[in-house]
Amino acid sequence: MSENARMPQTAKSVLSRERLETILAAFDGLRIGVIGDFSLDAYWYADMTRAELSREAPLFVRPVVSEAYSPGGAANAAWNVAVLGAEAHALTLIGNDWRGAVLREVLDREGVRLFHAVSRADCVTPLFGKVFLTAHGLRQEDARLDFVNPRPPTIDAEDALIAQAEVLCPSLDAMVVADYNTQGVTTPRVRAALVDLAASHPFTIFIVDSRIRVAQFPGMVLKPNDIEAAAFLFPGEPAETVSVDRLGEAGAQWQRAHGRPIFVTLGPQGCLAIADGEAVHLAGVPVPPPVDPVGAGDTFVAALACSLAARASPVEAGALANLAASVSVGKLHITGTASPAEILAAFERIDGNQ
Repeated sequence: MSENARMPQTAKSVLSRERLETILAAFDGLRIGVIGDFSLDAYWYADMTRAELSREAPLFVRPVVSEAYSPGGAANAAWNVAVLGAEAHALTLIGNDWRGAVLREVLDREGVRLFHAVSRADCVTPLFGKVFLTAHGLRQEDARLDFVNPRPPTIDAEDALIAQAEVLCPSLDAMVVADYNTQGVTTPRVRAALVDLAASHPFTIFIVDSRIRVAQFPGMVLKPNDIEAAAFLFPGEPAETVSVDRLGEAGAQWQRAHGRPIFVTLGPQGCLAIADGEAVHLAGVPVPPPVDPVGAGDTFVAALACSLAARASPVEAGALANLAASVSVGKLHITGTASPAEILAAFERIDGNQ
């Protein structure tokens, strides 16, 4: 493994403020597609001082007194792209249900373009409902309520989504494949179509964030986390036994054989940027507690896609994505985003030795 991987580099050793500003300014005008399962995150706040024992069951009800909704899943990656200043184009299946209506409203409000999103009566719009119990100034999270698709997309739905991808792809600077669900829109037929599109459109950067199929997207930039990377680089070995050094060495071998860069996120330890046969460890950006890591991977992949499309080097792109993720984790109880101004502020807060 290279010395660069063993000695983590900081954002300030990779980027000057002037260079960071130049890359961020280049986001304006980029066209970035995001394909995957767009979901709705719901936050329902129940005032338990109003709770009464139900007459129908020996349970106290959850009296919801306020609610909020934000993009979740692949929709969060698209939201992050829009906040960064690029055009975000949604490629997904949205159900003709109340959740789909709310999701479209939320995405439209956040500037995500929905012209290529496919509406289907035979699809469920996923929702992840987070219930918070409140009383006397205290708050406790209850069991989450999820709306999920009980069946995979139909062939007709796949065809409609593939057709939209084929129409949109030639105009894109980058395509983010947010392959988060085992039984989601990135079916085998859709994956095959995306692989073909990546091969036939070499000037469009394809970046895949896949939880269980990261090795099934040849010709694309890969963005696994350390657990996902260990699973495909060291199959059968427990992830906790695979060190960062070993991930870097195996990732560099994979990258040399397959050509495209790999970015392995390491949580608070930052990420590995693997390109040109070399793994570079980019240190995480310190964030004071409390932190909320939900959605940080979406922020990272969105910033990575924009940075690579803006012609940043892989190491520069990884450092900028680290900065963006550090902003996101500081936003509690929401799938957060990072604006260019917030990224610059995070850069300024870094000690030169960090």
